[in-house]
Amino acid sequence: MAPQVQASRVMQFGAFEVDLRTGTLRKSGARIKLQEQPFQVLTMLLDKPGDMITREELRQKLWPADTFVDFDNGLNTAIKKLRDTLGDSADSPRFIETLPKRGYRFIYPVNGARAPAAVQVHSPMSRWQQPWATGLVALTVLLAIAVAANLGGLRDRITGRVGVGPISSVAVLPCKNLTGDPEQEFLADGLTDVLTTHLAQVKSLTVPSVTSSMYFKGEHKKLSEIARELRVQAMVEPSVQRSGKDRLLVNLQLIHVSTDRHLWAKSYEVDPKNVQALLPVAAREILEAMNAQVTSEEKSRLSSSRETTPEAYEAYMRGSYHARKGTDADRAKAHEYFEKAIEKDPNFALAYASLAVLRAHGGFFRAGTGPLDAHTQTREWAKKALELDDTLAEAHTALAWIEMDDWNWMGAEQEFRRAIELNPNLPVARTWYAQFLSCMRRFEESLAQAEIARRLDPVSPDTSLHSAEPYLNAGRVDEAIESYRKALELEPNYHVAHHNLARAYIEKGMYQQAIEELEKAMALGGRNSLSLGVLAHAYGKAGRREEALKLIGELLQRPNREHVPPLRPLAIAYSGLGDKDKAFACLETAYQRRTGALFELNSQPLYTPLRSDPRFQDLARRIGLPQESAPPVAGAPKERSK
Repeated sequence: MAPQVQASRVMQFGAFEVDLRTGTLRKSGARIKLQEQPFQVLTMLLDKPGDMITREELRQKLWPADTFVDFDNGLNTAIKKLRDTLGDSADSPRFIETLPKRGYRFIYPVNGARAPAAVQVHSPMSRWQQPWATGLVALTVLLAIAVAANLGGLRDRITGRVGVGPISSVAVLPCKNLTGDPEQEFLADGLTDVLTTHLAQVKSLTVPSVTSSMYFKGEHKKLSEIARELRVQAMVEPSVQRSGKDRLLVNLQLIHVSTDRHLWAKSYEVDPKNVQALLPVAAREILEAMNAQVTSEEKSRLSSSRETTPEAYEAYMRGSYHARKGTDADRAKAHEYFEKAIEKDPNFALAYASLAVLRAHGGFFRAGTGPLDAHTQTREWAKKALELDDTLAEAHTALAWIEMDDWNWMGAEQEFRRAIELNPNLPVARTWYAQFLSCMRRFEESLAQAEIARRLDPVSPDTSLHSAEPYLNAGRVDEAIESYRKALELEPNYHVAHHNLARAYIEKGMYQQAIEELEKAMALGGRNSLSLGVLAHAYGKAGRREEALKLIGELLQRPNREHVPPLRPLAIAYSGLGDKDKAFACLETAYQRRTGALFELNSQPLYTPLRSDPRFQDLARRIGLPQESAPPVAGAPKERSK
């Protein structure tokens, strides 16, 4: 009798390895104890990955007819113990899927295409030595390989499973930190951030922002629920864990949500210092698995290396971790880490770009630097980032805002458009561009950009806040109020949302509600000058003149380092009181000093009491803003500053 030829009996899936000969289960090389019945269930599932193993098959194998036991309870217990060992969940399965009342299915890829368990070779069977028989065997083997690999969707057609079709939207879920070290939380979050950034560069895909994805961190929701809220077809589920003493295992799987199919999965064992080099590779493999349309330019950007030193990369990841939290203290911490990243690597383009974005839109005052210094410094950081890497959408976005603040309308629009071209899924580029278009009184275009931002970032307080501005400026106040309230539902202590909601209430004539919201804003974020100015405006509109004048007195006692009082808050306060002369005096001084956010002059509702005055139209003309009576256009009042 010829000897038996045994196929490989070592099965790998994710971080796990099963040796069917020795009956052992290992995770990242370390042996894990698993009782006999759960192990037998696992071997049956692994023997036919992707196929259903019926409850009856399991009963016949593990609980023969002469065994007197509560089968249902025994099987349920074995499945539960197996899932507990693998860290799996019945509600959101990664490895073992329950097919109600029928059986179970192993859904994680196992060793690529499944090999047969054993092949018996019997020499006496001379009839199988005939040429036609050999050909039949070869054809059978080829057909088995084609089915196992699902070539041309053959397995799907045989089993009745429908292909998923093209995927146009995907989200990266928060990376699970399975290292056991809370200090590595920044690494897990950073992995989510960077992988999202890589995928978001592809124009054919809609990729929700990392802010929206991180909203679901720690949430025990079904994937289908998260996908519905993020409006995506597919999810990338990452995790990171230890692999030995000095290595990390990064696990990624791509899931098609509506069919619950695992389209792709892979584990990468890397040195912690080399995670940054891994992520572009992983992104390319995910895009290939999704059959995404990727242009040659996008492929080139994904292939180009932006690697930095491990120390600089860690500082950058820590900075991004704090920047996402959004509090004043975290912004200041992010600022420190981004500067540390630059200190470790003076050619780290992304760190310069991140600093520029952090400070371009008002973040500078939180970092403790004066506005004039910040304006110059932010421009330098954005330009430095672009010198090092002109494909960074974040740097173009920051520079666009600075150009807008400098009244360089053409330059600002060029930078916004370039940012969106490079990364159409960057919410901050969309919301800031929407605000720019609103200032240009191009309200329809502005609202379109705001809607795209909302779609990209549906559960982000920041995006809900900033995308509401165009609605408020366009006179669609109820819709603005709805967005501000949503921001507060997501983050009740978001003081800027309370501030902006108050501005919307002023437009509705709801002055008492506006005053209450401003008091909440200042209780949470401090008595900043802008909130005092808006509160004085609300008091003035409500006929509470003495209270408004008292706040103006407080503002006049707040000169900056050049002994100039806060001009923008004072102009807003005087506007609410109807004191046009003093309001225009503040605006004229702001014009001469090129400060005070005058780019918002034509769109800011708080300036409405001044609009009928000829001085208002004259100031708007000198700044280069479109006139009220003229069709909204994006002008170019001066050459771009060199």
